[in-house]
Amino acid sequence: MKPDGSFKPTLLRNAADSVLEVSMDFCKRAVGVLLLMSAATAVASERAAPKPDWLVGNWVLCEDPDHSPRDTLQFNADGTGLVIRAKGSTEFRHRHSERAVSLLANANGYAIPIELSSSSGFDKLFLYSKRTGSTSTYVRSDGAHADTCSIK
Repeated sequence: MKPDGSFKPTLLRNAADSVLEVSMDFCKRAVGVLLLMSAATAVASERAAPKPDWLVGNWVLCEDPDHSPRDTLQFNADGTGLVIRAKGSTEFRHRHSERAVSLLANANGYAIPIELSSSSGFDKLFLYSKRTGSTSTYVRSDGAHADTCSIK
């Protein structure tokens, strides 16, 4: 307000326009961030929800820092399976929940629990050895990673 009592709204209008511009710019950026977060969540949700039978099939030992003999894990749809090695096979029962895979192997009448975990893409299985601190990797025998295995 001027000393003569008059008022010049231009300055106020310019300030309001600036605040409005900043608000609109902020809103656009916020909407952009929300859209990106939504897209990322959708991608994560797709990865987190594999086909129910993603585990069924043959998984070959691909990487093993402990140099164990090559083997294959055969997961059947009915919850049974086999560890297949050159010297013979071992039966097991299996179940999975999200990325955790539990086996109960029958080794000469003894039940041996084995815990594996899946990669986020459900295309690799990891077996951690408490004894050595190493992690072995299994991949689907019919998957893209099978050709890249160091164990042949």
